[in-house]
Amino acid sequence: MVGLCGATGVSPLSAEALAADIEYNDSDHRDTFSDDEIAVASVSHPGEAGDKPATAANGDVAVWLWGDVWGDETDDGYVTVETDGAAYCAERYAADGTSFLSGVNGNFAGVIYDRTRGDLLLLSDRLGTRPIHYYETDGGVVFSTNIQSLPLHPAVDTDFDLDYLTEYFSMKQTYGVKTPLRGVEKVHPGSVVSVDVDTGETTTERYWEPVYDPVDASAEQLAERLARTMKDVVADWTADSETDYGLLLSGGSDSRLVLAALDSLDVSVTGFHLNEWRNREARIAERVADAVGIDFQLLKRGEDYQAKALERESKRSNFVGYFNQNHAGGFADRLRSECDMLLTGHYGDTLFKGDDLPTADIDLGPAGSFDLPVERRFEDLDALVGERAKSKPSYLQSPRSTEEIYAENVTRRGDALVDHGVEYRSLREATVCKRYPVTNSASQFFLYATAQFIPSGTPFLDNRLIDLFLKIPAEHFLRGDLINKATAKLSPPLAEIPHGRGLFPIRYPFALNWTSNIALSFADTHLRSDPARAHWTRGPWTDHNNLIRNHSFIRDTIDANEERIRELPFLDWDGVVECYEAHCRGEDRMKDLYTLATFLNMPLLDRIDDGSDRSLSPSEPASRQESARSARTDGSGRVD
Repeated sequence: MVGLCGATGVSPLSAEALAADIEYNDSDHRDTFSDDEIAVASVSHPGEAGDKPATAANGDVAVWLWGDVWGDETDDGYVTVETDGAAYCAERYAADGTSFLSGVNGNFAGVIYDRTRGDLLLLSDRLGTRPIHYYETDGGVVFSTNIQSLPLHPAVDTDFDLDYLTEYFSMKQTYGVKTPLRGVEKVHPGSVVSVDVDTGETTTERYWEPVYDPVDASAEQLAERLARTMKDVVADWTADSETDYGLLLSGGSDSRLVLAALDSLDVSVTGFHLNEWRNREARIAERVADAVGIDFQLLKRGEDYQAKALERESKRSNFVGYFNQNHAGGFADRLRSECDMLLTGHYGDTLFKGDDLPTADIDLGPAGSFDLPVERRFEDLDALVGERAKSKPSYLQSPRSTEEIYAENVTRRGDALVDHGVEYRSLREATVCKRYPVTNSASQFFLYATAQFIPSGTPFLDNRLIDLFLKIPAEHFLRGDLINKATAKLSPPLAEIPHGRGLFPIRYPFALNWTSNIALSFADTHLRSDPARAHWTRGPWTDHNNLIRNHSFIRDTIDANEERIRELPFLDWDGVVECYEAHCRGEDRMKDLYTLATFLNMPLLDRIDDGSDRSLSPSEPASRQESARSARTDGSGRVD
């Protein structure tokens, strides 16, 4: 499925315009449902099976699900779900109400319509991997998995919230449930938003929260658990022998662990590697594929790959990340023709290498810098805010600093911490579990956008691996080498090959590989000759800094939007030009420019009042917003 949208308590009671906007291409198909109380539409990939909606209780329960359900932790133990996920959820809800969600293992966004109770329920999975954005009217709700489609409904009267827009331009995403559109929020991760279809009243109930409880275990023991769990996860995900599987395969270790599990299960898969040329990373990826005898395809990005991505992907932005992060989007047709399900190693480094943990940085001046694999713990809220709040781009005209805005959106409730509307048990959970929700990082655009064009996912977001993540001590994230050790246990031949950034087989000790990675990076930067093109690298990614300097597509975008930039009250034309020219002089303004280019290409800008006085009004402090909504959390997790 590509996405979901709908409405209740509004006029017209229709989701047609929103659904048409969600479609990825002409081959997608829409299913619509409406009665006197609600309208829901889903957009699906070609050939996706299952009735929409799935029903139970003689039709009184209807369920729409975007995503997958793989299993369920029931009172009798874990069971694999082999039926359609929506149909399974319909039966479980009819029997047990929303309490069944606490055990459901999947990545999904969902909608349940309970005719008997008169409720429309909006569901998020544990980590909010596929967010639902919703706007409350006087008597109802309009919702969509694509935020830019919401203003197409006449009941949605929104504009830009300058505070959260400032956070977006500064941090490349907004945190928690907040968005840059006034009155629009995301469904809280691990929660259900209930809408009374008669009154439009909403309540939010959490069914899951992360609890970080590290165990006393060695890195070797934890690597064994990681290998065993990954194998179980991949076995469930690839149980259908009729499905053709693909894997986005880098020269690194995260996708290699997924491949190791596939190899141990003797599951056939095609490896796809994205690059500009057959560099060291591509050759390593090909060696990895050859080691286990799978088909390998090098998908070469052309000179205008990123320029086309800017035109194609900006409409899919939910104010998380920027256009180039749908890394494989330019090969959508080819991937759909080659496989039915596309797997990735996304979030392996986040979960099992401690990428979100703050660490000490060693600055060697002109020689470069590197991070030490030692955690730098936050002791208070000021440290968290100082780490996350970034400086505003020079082109943004906003009266308040990002740090001031962020600090206003973080509060204490006893030991608990509420960050942009999302509650954590403590500062420790807020630090370690930063990706609760996953939209707290710009890389979620890759997960979201890939699911737009093909059924896809990353095994690392399976609940069983999340549960394991919550048990691992921080030092083993940073120095335990868990992914490489797990790969060696599942497929020893894959452990004989170096990482794309390393010199030695990944089975070698962590300290040796960590040191060699730093040495190789230094050699690439200071000793080796440059690749044939300025934006080519020896790794998997484009050198976007040099691409901007040597390709006109960003300057063309700026010039084409000069009138709009001058009209928007929060953008400064001279600041935009200076930002671009500073980058061309050698400064690193890539993220600021890519965020701006994504924003300028959003269809949303033609759908809202972007020049009114209220567009320049900062948002209310979080405490006042919550007071206005009469929101409170009691011991049950219910917010009402």
